[in-house]
Amino acid sequence: MDIWKWVYEAEAEARRLGNVRLAELIDRLPTVVTEDAHTQVDALFPEALALARQAKSPWLEVFFRHWNLQSRIFHRSEPGEWLSESISLLEFAHREETRECPQSVCTTQDVAGCYGRADGPGWASERKAVVLETLGRIDPSWPCFTCLSTEYFLGLMDEERHEEALAWLEKQEAALVAAGQAHKRKYLLGERADVLLALGRLPEALAAAEECEESTPSDHTRLEARILQARVLARMGRTSEALELLPSLSAVRATPSHYGHWADALVQLRKAGAVGNDANLERTLLELAGRLASTGAIRGAVRLEVQRAEAALERGQPQSALHACARLEALVPRLRKPLGADETLRRLRARAEALASERPPEPPESAAALLDKAEEAPEDVLQLLDVARTRWPGERATLVRAQAKALERLGRGEEAEVALRSLLDADAHPTPDVVHELGMNLLERRRFTELHALVDSVLAASSDTPLRVEAYRLRARAALESGEKAAAKAPMRAMLELDPELRGTTLMLAAVERDTGEREQALARLDAAVARWPEPGPHDWDRVLVATLLGRWDVVRASAERLGFKLSGEPGPVEEEWEACRLRYTEPDGTFTEVWARRTGPVTARVVSIAMPDAAQHVGDVVAFDATPLNEGPAEGQEEEHSWLYPVVEVLRPGRYSVFALDGVGPGDEVIERMYETLTACGARLSVRTSETYQLMTPDGEEVPGFYALLAVPPEVELGEVEAGLRRCAEGLPHPLLWPTLLEKLGREQEAQAQRAVAEEWEISL
Repeated sequence: MDIWKWVYEAEAEARRLGNVRLAELIDRLPTVVTEDAHTQVDALFPEALALARQAKSPWLEVFFRHWNLQSRIFHRSEPGEWLSESISLLEFAHREETRECPQSVCTTQDVAGCYGRADGPGWASERKAVVLETLGRIDPSWPCFTCLSTEYFLGLMDEERHEEALAWLEKQEAALVAAGQAHKRKYLLGERADVLLALGRLPEALAAAEECEESTPSDHTRLEARILQARVLARMGRTSEALELLPSLSAVRATPSHYGHWADALVQLRKAGAVGNDANLERTLLELAGRLASTGAIRGAVRLEVQRAEAALERGQPQSALHACARLEALVPRLRKPLGADETLRRLRARAEALASERPPEPPESAAALLDKAEEAPEDVLQLLDVARTRWPGERATLVRAQAKALERLGRGEEAEVALRSLLDADAHPTPDVVHELGMNLLERRRFTELHALVDSVLAASSDTPLRVEAYRLRARAALESGEKAAAKAPMRAMLELDPELRGTTLMLAAVERDTGEREQALARLDAAVARWPEPGPHDWDRVLVATLLGRWDVVRASAERLGFKLSGEPGPVEEEWEACRLRYTEPDGTFTEVWARRTGPVTARVVSIAMPDAAQHVGDVVAFDATPLNEGPAEGQEEEHSWLYPVVEVLRPGRYSVFALDGVGPGDEVIERMYETLTACGARLSVRTSETYQLMTPDGEEVPGFYALLAVPPEVELGEVEAGLRRCAEGLPHPLLWPTLLEKLGREQEAQAQRAVAEEWEISL
């Protein structure tokens, strides 16, 4: 059963009926799931589900709900919240109106995966049974054959039956070959690498992981493959290669399904001495374990807490080990079957208590020195607290701040809050430092209600200027952190009334006024800043930006001159041709898009790069940007390759280009050159994106080079003229060159369908 054939047909049918947005979502949702674009998944799924129900298509409802669960369970490891939905979908997918839907089989994998993420070993036998039952109803031609085979494999791995797991993979691969589906063996390469690693067959595991990375089009699987390679290389002692391959924490943070294997690589590197066994490791493992515990992925959280305790014991930090044991005591009862986890906990606690009974290290010469030490050696500070309280009984506030700072450094923000509140409760006149530290603690943990209560209490109780400035600063930061820019203006204005010399606050307030529609007010504030601080500086850059948005080119030129620019064309708008740069857009769904542009002034640029048709399109936009770069400067010797990246503030003139895909068989250099000339003459732009690896098969089985290009047409250009030019260029070609979306835009549905039929015959995805 070709599930994707049904999906393509459903997409084509939606387009035929005029439901273009539904068709786009059928195509887009699986892609953003496999790319780990979680924000986009959450933005698209509710709309997709609503449109499927509006279209009265229960099959598409199964499709969309399944892909949402793929994201929630297999990528984000959220079994606790989504178990009921996976069971609900399994029932829905086996009703009279849905049981023949090709995607209905996949709902079994959703349920099995959900239990597997919650407690894989505890549910192993049940997962295997339900998967075997479902596999008995399909054959290797189904795409879900490999998915379900993986679920059974994972059950065997959770039972530590590694030889059987490898034999199972080989059996399923043989079945694929026998069914003429040998090319699908690549979908089992990650599993092959994993079991070979477990069996200690490291060179074979590395080869499989490398092949997995090379063969996958999926960002998620590619990241998995790199983590796998790092795990193997670390065990082989090739630690520098492992470190180079291992993704950063920021790269995996949003996708908890990577946590277990990523942490395993980190622990192996720690054992090899390639990464430090220190507070950074402690904080990292605690963060990952806490995230898994919060989403109901209990077995994974238990494994990470065990690793955390073992690492803490190895570096002689009983407090961290005991903290891990306390968390394990809460987690182990939530497992379906302990399977030795309870005994592991008892052993770890005994070792930690024995270590804690030993004499702690000597404290520094003063309580203030202990506070300074909290950043670089937080675990030592926690060990020293009892001794420090005895030695410096009058320094309670300093010692509590040291404790809170150490706890925060270790990722234990909730405990730090408790410590800081004890100071606040004991002192009717707290210092700005304590208020700042507690406020920042609440901000980092996004506890906005508690933060506003703190600010209210300080403002009600104190007339001290520094304390009130700190309270207003926290209120402004809370507003900005929660996306409420307008609410940040009042506290910042209050700060400046108390202390007009706050330059950073002045510039931030002007930026907020700029972004909330008070641009004349922002410009007046920046004019005053230039008068107050006459040396050229950041206030001039901000002034150039606001003046650009207002079209005040006289002010732009005045501050640009102060900054050292020599602008041409005076007076009037600034329209230069400067260096290439990159721009970052923040899209409506919160995601980022980066594009290439040509800088046209101090804070303006014109976008030149063409995005794919299904992506956010900005070609031709003229924008104003913030001149503070988002990236670091060039390394020595790399100045020529370096380009600055700036955040877009506003689109001054939208490009409004229409972009279409051209796909098919390579027409040859002469035809491509003619296409460039013809389309440029029409006022359109052609961007050829063909790679050397893009090959197509003729219906007779001959391999020929593929051709893929993007066609960008500005709004003033007649689409019919562009299409006619394309048709002239392609006339007489022996193989197809297709542009159905352009035909659809022109309303020529019959011709578009004919081209799509050719695309299907040639297995071209359009």
